[in-house]
Amino acid sequence: MNNDPYYNYCLEEIRFYTEKINEIINEGLKDPKKYYEESKSEWKKIYQMIPVMYMMNQIENDSPALP
Repeated sequence: MNNDPYYNYCLEEIRFYTEKINEIINEGLKDPKKYYEESKSEWKKIYQMIPVMYMMNQIENDSPALP
């Protein structure tokens, strides 16, 4: 790996999206409707977790630091 964090970030993005493309090709195209519905269901769960994650972050930031 390169020592440049921005370059490494780009490589990680390429890896992530390449894997996603392969998933769509190998799984999504076999049954597009099922893939679509499962994808929407996963995103719905993620969206529902955002307020919880935000609240946890606020609690963590409001807590006094331990010595």
